[in-house]
Amino acid sequence: MNTYPAVRDPGSIELLFRSVRNSPRPDKITTDYLASIGFRRQSDVKLLELLFFLGFIDSNLSPSELWNAASDSDEIAFASILAGALSKSYSKVFEIYPDGRNIDGKALMTLFKEQTGVSDTEAAYMVLTLQVLADMADFGKGETLQQKSPAVPAPEEEKTEPSPSLPDVPDEPAPTIEIPREGLSLNITIPPEAMDKEMTEIVKSLLKAIRKFDK
Repeated sequence: MNTYPAVRDPGSIELLFRSVRNSPRPDKITTDYLASIGFRRQSDVKLLELLFFLGFIDSNLSPSELWNAASDSDEIAFASILAGALSKSYSKVFEIYPDGRNIDGKALMTLFKEQTGVSDTEAAYMVLTLQVLADMADFGKGETLQQKSPAVPAPEEEKTEPSPSLPDVPDEPAPTIEIPREGLSLNITIPPEAMDKEMTEIVKSLLKAIRKFDK
């Protein structure tokens, strides 16, 4: 069955590759070498498995051409190198996630279990390992996707209907009402359909004002 690296401390992966980039090239990559760069725990042997799986060391535990390419590379160049190594070593996974983005952890865990037959815990470490690696890598898809994206047409100018012309209203003063000295008698009939809330409030205000003068 297939197998995939399952680093117990995924945070150590970035530190490991920082040493690959910045440290002198060793003759052999062994547990003694790992201890010399700070990885002394028993579980750090998983880092050797990771380097071999990705192709950074060969079957003799010697640095490969991929290691040589990564040595002295800057962060941007290494991210591209790592992306190529991931695409090759995790080919089954990248058939599903070709750009290395939006990797579904649950679906990936199921895939790893089906392909390797490992426990849930081991599969979870496999997922974490790949997710950390994918975050460090640059798959160079941004420019390609942008070039393939169809051009977005400029929005058409919204056509507005001309506003209807308003009739000319002469600038005349509002009519005035001459109120006789004996007062004004009103007999107004308001139809029921006109008695909305606003009209009701007007009538109430008018009646209140009349009662105040009647007192």
